Amino acid sequence: MTYKIAEKKRLAQRARASRQRASLPEIVLLLIMLVVNSTPILWGLVTSLKTRREILVYPPKFFNFTPSLEHYFNVFRNGLDIGMRNSLLYSACTIALGLVLGLLAAYGFERYHFPFKKILFYIVIAGIPLSIGSAAMLIPNYLYMMELGLTNKWYTLILLYTAYNLPMAIWIMKGGIEAIPLEIEDAALIDGCSRAYIIGRLIPRLILPSIASSALFLFIGAWNEFITAAVMIDSPELRSIQLVIYYFRGFFGTDWGALMASAMIAVLPILMVFSFLGKLMVSGLTQGAVKG
Repeated sequence: MTYKIAEKKRLAQRARASRQRASLPEIVLLLIMLVVNSTPILWGLVTSLKTRREILVYPPKFFNFTPSLEHYFNVFRNGLDIGMRNSLLYSACTIALGLVLGLLAAYGFERYHFPFKKILFYIVIAGIPLSIGSAAMLIPNYLYMMELGLTNKWYTLILLYTAYNLPMAIWIMKGGIEAIPLEIEDAALIDGCSRAYIIGRLIPRLILPSIASSALFLFIGAWNEFITAAVMIDSPELRSIQLVIYYFRGFFGTDWGALMASAMIAVLPILMVFSFLGKLMVSGLTQGAVKG
């Protein structure tokens, strides 16, 4: 027993010694990146806590001011709660639909053989840029939805958000399924499990990191999307949180306090979801990067 403990200590010491220490240039670069990325967030937070008069003071004050929550109360009185509710609905439905369709497609591409399989998969992968470039398909999508009478419908955004982000989900989950030995599925079939049970119960448990990564991408893609919602939605009751934030820009000026307060609130769900799925996301992306 003592030998095992000593051996574990030696292995731990070797692991710590083998870790590469960051050099001074790397530390400086990381600090610069930290300052560059955190400054806009801190500036927005400080602005959201100032009164309207203090926001217009020149030179601006970063510390010497009296914090106030008036802008946070005002944004909820002006429809931010409706925007949050709608965005949560759009995001949750996009995640559910995207995971179901993505899992089925990923399993089909990985486990079944059919004509033009590789070509079809490459076509799917070619759709990944849509998750960050939805504006490229905006006009044809709008014309198509208008012909079908689907503009200004809450489920239209869910369908479009799922379509935009589904290729990424398929790619990530296909990599996770690829890492699962076929012997596990064969053993399950011998034990009497159906193919539906394997796809619906067994595989999701084995590729949980990939599912978490896909869910995070689907959530961010739906929560942060603006341009499609701005074109497809006219009704104030269906506006997403990004649209509500946009309309704090008035015709005669911008309410910077309300704009920053609503932006700070909009960031919170993303931080919460990322903190919950962050570790699983790294593992899932590693699996999704496996070349098959």
